Amino acid sequence: MAEGFSLRHLLAVIYPWALAAILIIFVWQTVAARRAAPPASTPADVKNTLTCSTILHDVLLGALPEASGLALSARTPGILWSMNDSGVPLVFPLDLMGRVVGRVRVTGADINNWEDLSVAPCGGQSCLYIADFGNGGGTQRNDVVLYRVVEPAPSDTKSQAVEAFNAAYPADEDHESEAMFVAGGQLYLVTKGHPSLVFRFPRRMEAGTLATLERVGAVPTERYQGTTLRRQTRITDAESSPDGKWVAMRTNKELLLYRAADVAAGHFDTFWQFDLSSLDEAQGEGVAISNDGDVYLASEGGGHDLPGTFAHLKCQLPG
Repeated sequence: MAEGFSLRHLLAVIYPWALAAILIIFVWQTVAARRAAPPASTPADVKNTLTCSTILHDVLLGALPEASGLALSARTPGILWSMNDSGVPLVFPLDLMGRVVGRVRVTGADINNWEDLSVAPCGGQSCLYIADFGNGGGTQRNDVVLYRVVEPAPSDTKSQAVEAFNAAYPADEDHESEAMFVAGGQLYLVTKGHPSLVFRFPRRMEAGTLATLERVGAVPTERYQGTTLRRQTRITDAESSPDGKWVAMRTNKELLLYRAADVAAGHFDTFWQFDLSSLDEAQGEGVAISNDGDVYLASEGGGHDLPGTFAHLKCQLPG
């Protein structure tokens, strides 16, 4: 009886110390595991997230199976311009519902691989700038051909004669590009690759001469490469707002927004971002933005002569 009492007494004394030791070991292991584990991925900084709502999407662009660029008209309110990568040198006016309302033959222009177009002032009027700087199959090229023409009316069937300008990347570099925009009164392009390099055209170019592009920075696409396939993080279009305050860029699945003043200063680290995955575009390509945050998007049809698609977002511009 005394022996049993002594054993119970001993267990009663040891039990709380054993329990405390187990608890200490558990806490130590938990802390050690947390220290060893990789940091959890965190969403993008809220202040760099763009808030947008979808106004319409999946509008079919029957005449534009390769809708690669978009630009808001400066001559005709309520009109956007787009074009195909290849075929006949045509530009297409669209209304803001994505309906094709005409076609204009670009007089004197050829197509190797058109990838973008922009609207910008020239000589006291509005001009279309059409960039032939793409190349299919992921290949690259050293030359860039830029066509400038007075912006036509949507009802025109052909444009005035174009001026053609030639440029090359510096030091015999080869790139593929799909994006062109205007910032600070100067034309820029963004290469399609990693890194996404930004080049600036000379402020003044002369037809018949070869200008050299100036590298001014890179778009940090690696910030969102973890959220999608690497090939879907390439910049496929860019366009500035008519008031010159904003530059919208896009990939197949993301919308990026820059202050134009930052771009003109060569600063590319601060931008706002919106996920376009919910639009389910076949091959997101074109973008244009209004002064009030209306963002218009075009997608290629994805091959086999399928029509491209058109979408309209309303985004809250940062303060």
